[in-house]
Amino acid sequence: MKLLNSKKNFFLCIFLILFCSCNYKPLLNKDQLDKLKFKTIKTKGDRRVAQIVVNKLNIIKDKTGHLTLSIDGKKNVDVSNKSVTGKILEYSINLSYQVEVKNNLTGKIIYSKKISNTENYKPSNTYSDTIRNEKKIIENISNLIAKQIMNEINIILQNDT
Repeated sequence: MKLLNSKKNFFLCIFLILFCSCNYKPLLNKDQLDKLKFKTIKTKGDRRVAQIVVNKLNIIKDKTGHLTLSIDGKKNVDVSNKSVTGKILEYSINLSYQVEVKNNLTGKIIYSKKISNTENYKPSNTYSDTIRNEKKIIENISNLIAKQIMNEINIILQNDT
């Protein structure tokens, strides 16, 4: 029994030594994201949809910043499924964003991407519930898009340093 415990301890020590000696860096580095200072934040298109993403990014305008963030948001709601009688069974909502981060000091665009996401939802019995479902989906999609943007900007910044 003592031999088994000593083997476990030995392998645990080896594992810890190997794990601690590697240059592990987390993908999302909060310290680096805090260094991002945006002097200007521009929203275009469907400003409500674009502003939701800006709010989810948790960035603050800073007069000393050297970056400009531009987000062009578009929302498209379509009927994706109808019954034979013409009753709407399902809606499809598509949110698309053109995101650009520009370094004002160098004039270089450090991040530019078009991101879109589509989700379907069923209408409710009341119009207000249907609108509430749509808003909830917009929030969910915007949250996913904001996380994707921050992860990709963080990766770009890690590669630059």
